Amino acid sequence: MKKTQLFCACLLLVTIIALSGCKLDTSKLIHPSKEKKEQLIKVEIVFTDGEKLVTYLKQLGLESDARVYVGGPSTNYYYDARGNVMGVFNYQRVLYIRLLPEGERNSGSN
Repeated sequence: MKKTQLFCACLLLVTIIALSGCKLDTSKLIHPSKEKKEQLIKVEIVFTDGEKLVTYLKQLGLESDARVYVGGPSTNYYYDARGNVMGVFNYQRVLYIRLLPEGERNSGSN
């Protein structure tokens, strides 16, 4: 009985040390279904050359995975309604971004 208790205590100690030493988010193990899904924002992007793009963005500013190059272009992803990456655009070419209600279609397209 004493050997079993000693073994369990050692196993518990090793587990605690292993989990505290690595960057494991244990809250995902306990509640995996509570992942926060980012909200997509439907927008119309108007570029400096007059081209318009109706798409979805995760943020109206630079995203965490966007790239900014010093003194030059920046790239940011745009998405479809399901959150799949459709392409990238350069904020240097953006004239303005207009928020669209979810039901509105691209009425300004050619």
